[in-house]
Amino acid sequence: MTGAKPDFDLWPLYFSDDFGHVEFGERAAFIRSMTTAHGKPDNKPLRITMVWPVGKRKAKDAKALYVIGLQRDRWFPEREGSFDPMQIEPAGYQIDTSYWLVTFSGQNILEVREGRSYFDFIKYHRRLKGCADN
Repeated sequence: MTGAKPDFDLWPLYFSDDFGHVEFGERAAFIRSMTTAHGKPDNKPLRITMVWPVGKRKAKDAKALYVIGLQRDRWFPEREGSFDPMQIEPAGYQIDTSYWLVTFSGQNILEVREGRSYFDFIKYHRRLKGCADN
């Protein structure tokens, strides 16, 4: 996610709600979308807030799946209120949380998919302790 080239031959595959499958030529735009909003850079770097192990795709699979919570302090323009559409929220920075399904093989990230729907797979009591504890 930092844009640094991994030390292995395969680049991770990214899938996003906004971008769909991120092609090789779209990677810079995707990374930028994770660190800027409406032309303004985030106030702080991305922060991992929670990590939940999901398991493996197949019992003998060497690929491990995790749901990871990311938090960013991003810019929002003036907009309708989230609870009251008649109320206008002023432009400014606000904390925004997103959730990603991440596939690892060893220490290498193979695939990253965006979406809250992966909470269906989470066993909340299995949250990894020490990983981004607040």
